Order: sequence, then C-alpha cells, then structure tokens
Amino acid sequence: MEPEFIDIIARILKMVGWAFLPFLLTPILCLIFTKNTRLSNFQFSLIEIIDGVNLKIGEMTKWLLVILVVSIAFGVIALSIFGQSWTKLDESATYFHALIIFLGSAATLLAGEHVRVDIFYASMRVKAKALVDIIGFYGLLIPFCLVIIWHAQGTIALTWLSLEGSAESDGIRGVYLLKTCLSIFGIMLLTQGMAIAGRAALLLTGKDQPKLPDYIDPLFGAQFMEPKS
Repeated sequence: MEPEFIDIIARILKMVGWAFLPFLLTPILCLIFTKNTRLSNFQFSLIEIIDGVNLKIGEMTKWLLVILVVSIAFGVIALSIFGQSWTKLDESATYFHALIIFLGSAATLLAGEHVRVDIFYASMRVKAKALVDIIGFYGLLIPFCLVIIWHAQGTIALTWLSLEGSAESDGIRGVYLLKTCLSIFGIMLLTQGMAIAGRAALLLTGKDQPKLPDYIDPLFGAQFMEPKS
C-alpha cells in the first residue's frame, strides 16, 4: 500500500483522536457542574451510545468462542485420524483467540467480569465504589489505554505498508488486520471506562443512569443498596 495514503489516513485518525480527548473529562465535569442539566443529559446519551455499541460487538464476539472451539476440534480430529493439517486452520485459532480478547474486553468490563485484585472494594458502600471507579478510570485505565494506542500506531502503520501476512506461504494473509485490533482494543476499553465513570458521576450527583440489560448486574455492586451496618 502507498506510504502517502497510509500517512493521510494516519493523520486523519490522529485528528479524530485528539478531538475525542475532551470527552474523557465529561465525568469530572458532571461532578463539578452538578446542576447543569444539559451536561447530565449529554452524559446520559453518551453512556447509552457507548454501552450499546460495545454490547452489540460483545454479543457478536461471543460467537467466535464457538467457532474457536469447532476449528480447534476439527484440526485435532483431522490430524489425529486422517493425518491432515492446514496452516490456515491452525493459525485461525490464534486469530479467533485474539479477536475474542480485543473485541470482547469492553463488554466484559461493562459486565463487571474483569479480574479485581483489591480486597476492600466488595465491602465498600455504593457511592464509595463509584468514587473508586472514577479514580481508577483516570489514574489507571486512561494511561493504560493511551499507552497501547500510542505505541501501536507505529506498528500498525508499518504492517499496513507491507500488508503483512503469515510467515508461512500458505498461512493467513491478514496479520496487518489483526495488529490493527490493538488500537481498536484500546479505544473500546477507553470509551467503556469513560461510560462507567460517567455512570459513577451520575450516581454520585443523584442523577438517573441508563438501564443495563437484565443479564448484567447493576454496577458498583450490591444492587445499589447500602450494606447494613
């Protein structure tokens, strides 16, 4: 692919990225300007959009688990019984596994299924949990996601220039697409973290939050009920 074209696309994406950065401050602004109804409504709508997109992607991504299991099982049976092996089939397991992680992490974060290593969060009151999630978003998740996005851009540009494929001649010619998912992963996780921080800000300011699907427990634990003293 032509370097000039890649450079133009990269510049456009960077401009979009810089334009998006101010939105990361919306949870903080909601905490500061508690009486600003327009800001709260904007935060509400933004959360709905982010949650909706990431949940849809998560719902589609879960079917990759089925495809992953079937492809691995088929490969094992074909090799052990018929002595047949295909590079594309073997490599597809890596692709499916990576896509499940890259595209499913945001929905998993919303569902509260990421691993927590703290021992105090579970016993905290609801508002304390909401405050911890806001601090965690700005202190940990934002730096983590921005580092991934920043360092991935050079790798992605190079891999698109050469349309990088498998090291094997008969392998999958889509390594450049898989590496692009690094940035997509960072962006999806960043936006979902922002939506969760926005929910926390609305909770702390006594505002309504967008409803979650029935299969997802309410955020900040305890079904929004304070623990008994």
